[in-house]
Amino acid sequence: MPLLPPRDYTTRPITDRVKESLFSILQSQIPQKYVLDLFCGTGSLGLEALSRGARHALMVEKDKNAVQRLRKNITKLNFENCTAVIPTDAFKFVTRPLPVNCDTQDEDDYLHPIGLAFVDPPYLLSQMTSTESKLGRLLIDLSRHLQHRAVAVVRHERRVELSSCYGRLNVSDRREYGGMALTFLENIIA
Repeated sequence: MPLLPPRDYTTRPITDRVKESLFSILQSQIPQKYVLDLFCGTGSLGLEALSRGARHALMVEKDKNAVQRLRKNITKLNFENCTAVIPTDAFKFVTRPLPVNCDTQDEDDYLHPIGLAFVDPPYLLSQMTSTESKLGRLLIDLSRHLQHRAVAVVRHERRVELSSCYGRLNVSDRREYGGMALTFLENIIA
């Protein structure tokens, strides 16, 4: 079922071809996983993971227009019971414990460790990739919320190279599609 697209160019939707390739690579990683979709836009990646058997998707997006469309897409697909929308900045969000839904204040009501994460920051923010960069710190903070052997997928410009590791996240694969790339990182807890 087609999703509502972004209203403007503040979010960059992933092409159907790239999304199909991504989910072919991830097919064994998805069933029954808790998914985190950072900078989710209108929800394309997190909602696709749910349609392929993920247990729950936590969707983080700060753009108000994108959040409105995201909520409509969730309703359209009947995923209200297995999603939580967090309308906030992803960089700040990963520094805190992950709640089950945006209304929770109960510390006992936190989400299970994440098994799959999508990180799709605006390209401008993904150009600096050292461990001290804003993206690098986000990935290091994110690794604390991921279960052992969880996968994080970072979407970025093709010309950008990520560091080999960010805390417990280690680059395991990279795929290029036109002017963009997907870098896959695996969380290894010693």
